[in-house]
Amino acid sequence: MHVVASFEHSNFLELAITDLMQKGIEANRICAIPLNKMKKERRLFDTLHRADGQSMFDLPTILATIFMTLGVMWGFMWEWGPIIWGLLSFIGGIVLGLIIKYLLYKKELQKNFHYNTEVVLIVHCKPNEVEVVETVLFNHLAIGIGRKN
Repeated sequence: MHVVASFEHSNFLELAITDLMQKGIEANRICAIPLNKMKKERRLFDTLHRADGQSMFDLPTILATIFMTLGVMWGFMWEWGPIIWGLLSFIGGIVLGLIIKYLLYKKELQKNFHYNTEVVLIVHCKPNEVEVVETVLFNHLAIGIGRKN
């Protein structure tokens, strides 16, 4: 069986490996793989095959609806009429919403994003050792633990 765990690169990883070796797991049955950090720029717009969960069009559509409604209401009192003022305020709401979302998106990109998983630990163990290995990894603050037969 294989027990796979993810860790931050810290002393807890070293303590977990040492504790596993003290419990009778040989060093050649423990494999720690550090992950390389990718320096990819996040894209502004999503594609069909890749989405990051950030929507660029939620705020612009909300602002466009609100501005259009107000433009139509006040357009009855203004010179060009409700249709023109509704369309102009609709476009203004979309533009304002896109500007706000773009600025928020750029601010979010400037933050230092990092993923917690930095090292993957794979332990090859016998079926009767699985519970001991999982307990040791859990006690040493593994981010996630999985097993494969």
